Formats: sequence, C-alpha cells, structure tokens
Amino acid sequence: MKMHILNLGKMYLDESALVAGIHGGSLRNQNPVAQWVSIPVQAVLVEYDGGYLLYDTGCNIREAGTPDDEDTPSPFEGTEDILLPAQLAKLGVDPSDVKYVVMSHLHCDHAGYLYLFKNAEVIVAEDEFANSMKLYGLRGFGPGPYKYADFNDFLAAELNFRLLPDPYRDYEIVPGIKAVSFGSGHTFSLTGLLVSLPDSGNFLFTADALYRSENLGPPVRIPGLIFDSLGYVKSADYIAKYAEENNAKIIFGHDARQFATLKTGTDYYD
Repeated sequence: MKMHILNLGKMYLDESALVAGIHGGSLRNQNPVAQWVSIPVQAVLVEYDGGYLLYDTGCNIREAGTPDDEDTPSPFEGTEDILLPAQLAKLGVDPSDVKYVVMSHLHCDHAGYLYLFKNAEVIVAEDEFANSMKLYGLRGFGPGPYKYADFNDFLAAELNFRLLPDPYRDYEIVPGIKAVSFGSGHTFSLTGLLVSLPDSGNFLFTADALYRSENLGPPVRIPGLIFDSLGYVKSADYIAKYAEENNAKIIFGHDARQFATLKTGTDYYD
C-alpha cells in the first residue's frame, strides 16, 4: 500500500471560525483584532492491492478568486496545476482508475471534483447525503459551503453512491482501509478514514470533524463554524477514543502547522 496526501490549495478565513473564541475580548482588550489565517485543502489517495481509493476531492477551480462586487468569509486560492485533476495526473492516475471515493462530507472544499469519478463507488454518510440533498431540492443552500454547481455536476454524472447508515462505527472498504462514521457536528454527519500501512502505521483522517489539534483538546474546543455543538463534542470524544484503540495518528482537516510536517504530493507513506 502507498498513501499520498495531496495539497489542493488554500482557503483564508478568520481564525475564530476554526476555534471559537480564540481571540476573545477581555476587560483590558475589549476589541481584539481578528486574525486572518490560511488553511490547507487536502485529499488522500491510497493505492492498495487492486486499485485506488480517494478521500475527498478538494475545491473546483470555479471557487478560486472573488468577483470585485462580492465579499466572502472564506476565499479559496488555487490554480489548475495544483487542484485534484492535475495532482492525480502527476501520479499517473486517471479518475477512471479510482474504485472508491470516500467523502468526508459534501461541502465545496471537499466535493468540488466528485463528479469526475463515474466508475467509482462513492461512500458518504446517509444523514449527510439525505439532508444536504433535501436542502438542494428546496433551494436552501444560501451563501454557505454547499454549492449548487457541485451538486448539479455530480447528479448529472449519475454517480454510484453507497450510504453509511450508522454513526460511531467503522466500515471496512478493503483490507487496511476503513470509513469511520463520526456522526453530526461540523455538518449533518461526517465520515473519517482509517488507513493502516505496513511500515508507516495507522492514520486517522478527520477532515472537518476536527479542524485543528486545538479542537481536540482536552478539553474539546468547538469551532466558530458549526452545525451541532453537542454532536461535535461527542464526535471529538469518539475520535480520541477510536484513535487510541487503533494506535492511529490523527490527521486534522485544516491544520496548517501539522500539514507542513507531512509528506505530500508525489512523496508517500507505505
């Protein structure tokens, strides 16, 4: 097995969206200045005996740049040569070669190129799929992280979805790779990935269930952008216990400090 962690560009946002209250005011500092930070967008490609598995697909190129008359709390920076299609090409992988795509959730920085994988089994939590599709059908996305263009694309592609029904359990996809259902928190339901490598050991990818190490604590610190705060704490506790039971290194979803220490691109873990 070989595992590639792919660098798919950056997003920028107020740091308090990642860790709520990180720059909170006090008596002597009643108006603290917001801290604008960059965070990595990532995906994971695993080559196993029999094919390829992909975890998330990053932003679509259409998300890059901001029109002059538009404001956004989380702009994306990325060019064609760094986004998923180019990264796969550098590794000699065509989307048709990928047998499984595990989606952490369906926000735009994770689902932007999902539509490319027409030959794959696309694995996503049932609650995430059902509730986001309900919003899509009711035209209820608004300006948030679900994007109509992404959903239009993957529905037009007639993808082969497999829905994971139960939170707080794992599902073996192939030997050495498991989808791990974290339940609600960041979104309706988020799915992680456990990869067990013969030499490098076990890695647990959390995506946005935990943006950064500070979220895990202890104590758990919720982000400023959240769907279910109580579910988030329960999910974080489950991740900590699951990682300990499986002797797994936790890879946070948007932790710039941790990401800088990881092997990425054509380099790999085995």
